[in-house]
Amino acid sequence: MRLCRHCEVEVEDDARYCPLCRNPLQEGMEEEVGGAALPLGSPQEANRHVRLWLFEIFSLLAATGAFVVFAADFAPDLSLSWARYVLAAIAFVWLSVVLALFCSHRTWIYVPAQIVVACVFLFCLDRFSPGPAWFLPLAMPVTLLIGAVVALTLTVVRRAGLSPVSIIAAALVAAGVFVVGLELLLNRYLENRWFVSWSVVAFMCMLPLVLLLLYLRRWLRVRQGEIRKLLHL
Repeated sequence: MRLCRHCEVEVEDDARYCPLCRNPLQEGMEEEVGGAALPLGSPQEANRHVRLWLFEIFSLLAATGAFVVFAADFAPDLSLSWARYVLAAIAFVWLSVVLALFCSHRTWIYVPAQIVVACVFLFCLDRFSPGPAWFLPLAMPVTLLIGAVVALTLTVVRRAGLSPVSIIAAALVAAGVFVVGLELLLNRYLENRWFVSWSVVAFMCMLPLVLLLLYLRRWLRVRQGEIRKLLHL
């Protein structure tokens, strides 16, 4: 038996990758990972399988939810009314998750694609909603706001090299910023003036959770070795 140089967990003598942290245990294997074929059990291969697994699970959940919503609205009078909004929302969330799973590491693809998805979703809502059209005066600024928040968040995450827990905290802060910006745009469109009220309360409610996540990240970093050894046992 020997110890992994990354997490100090005991591994078999003939093991190529650590069973806990998935880092290579032999010299020169980092170069092999950069080749065309990924070794079985490599971190990149494991991440690819995780993404595919999440895609399958989320697609199944989205399809199930869409079928239930469609049946609940269509069955009584053989027509769709409120289900159109829910189905459009399910499609928007599904596309956003798929983009995050497979394209988030390519900012030049992910951000424009996310903007297009949000734009199509808001356009559908505008078409489904009765009354005057609000796509150009309201939906377009909201779409640009989504793109700006997503691009800024990705830039901060990559430049700072944040951990998964810190990424969640950054996403919560970005969501709070988006909510404040959304209320500003809504009030400008509805009442022709800029002001905020409920969005500030929502943003302040997110801050304790962000602080809790940052504290959890620090706690895990201090006790990382102990936790990994305990999980290995």
